[in-house]
Amino acid sequence: MERLQELIQRTDTIQKINALQEHICEELLTYPRISQKIRIKRFIKKYLLFRDVQPIDRFFWPNALLARGLSEVCRGTADSHSMKALEQYLGRWIRKDMPVYYVDNVTNGIPFLDLYERTGDEKYMLASGRLASYLMQYPRDSKGNLPYRIKDGNHIYADTIGMICPFLCRYGIMTEDDTAVKLGVAQMVHFLEGGMDELSGFPYHGFNSDTGMKYGIIGWGRAVGWLTSGMSESLAYLPEKTPQFSFIREHFKGLAEEAVKFQRKDGSFAWQLQALEGPADTSATAMIACALLRGMQFGNLDADYEDNIFRAGEYLLSRIKNGKVEQCSAECEGFSQYPQYYGNYPWGDGPTLRLFGMMEEI
Repeated sequence: MERLQELIQRTDTIQKINALQEHICEELLTYPRISQKIRIKRFIKKYLLFRDVQPIDRFFWPNALLARGLSEVCRGTADSHSMKALEQYLGRWIRKDMPVYYVDNVTNGIPFLDLYERTGDEKYMLASGRLASYLMQYPRDSKGNLPYRIKDGNHIYADTIGMICPFLCRYGIMTEDDTAVKLGVAQMVHFLEGGMDELSGFPYHGFNSDTGMKYGIIGWGRAVGWLTSGMSESLAYLPEKTPQFSFIREHFKGLAEEAVKFQRKDGSFAWQLQALEGPADTSATAMIACALLRGMQFGNLDADYEDNIFRAGEYLLSRIKNGKVEQCSAECEGFSQYPQYYGNYPWGDGPTLRLFGMMEEI
């Protein structure tokens, strides 16, 4: 992977990634920023209207993606600043007794396992165990799927594959917990069986596990990113003898092959992969590139994808301004609800840093 090594060693790359890293160390501990206007609205709703107000979750999936970026950097380099921010972030959650509101919070599981492997501190493994227990006790549908939200118990999202499957597989292998491994593998297999478009080979955003109806657009960039990164990362931890390993790997290879056909000349992927004349999305670009690189690192993809990763990296570098990754699509609000706003968001920053952290491990 000589081209990727050259890319990571360039002066402009080092400067931009250092600035991004510095920004993420701060963003991890301050996101979301709550304006005074929102604080007043929350106060009125809770104390004057006596309505329930959801707690501010600073350990939600956007924060977790930032943490994953930093933890990847710490795996490839001896970076004390990133390590300190990561320990402060996860330590704060532990001190709060780790409230877990949604499956999204489990995205923090990989950083916990990374810190445990790096430090040997049992508190990180205990925290990982709490996340695993949460998933083991989480209500499932009749087929064993973990719905994205309990209130929509038959709606299965691609996002969930990237959020929980790598953690379940890695935790299960580390602790010899076959139940965790089987649960993670089952989520991937079920989505590949129920959530894909047969004609294009791309995922829908999700599906109804009772009726089989598929929802959302085909080939939404972040859905492809969540799904490919979830499979790629899980395959990296699983032994080849694992039941369904070959099934997952072949689908991962097929999806990777189809995805890169829609990579644009500048290295980007569009917010919807087939929308070649639509806006680029740095979050989708970074997540897909991470999946390709992890696949190559563990032999689940061949070396032909190095050029795709290199061009994605070049594009992402071109979108970093003042330590922030621009041209990231806004937060999805549900099936077929993809606001066409682009700017700087944690889900662009975190995966971009993660990609370059992975390059350091080559």
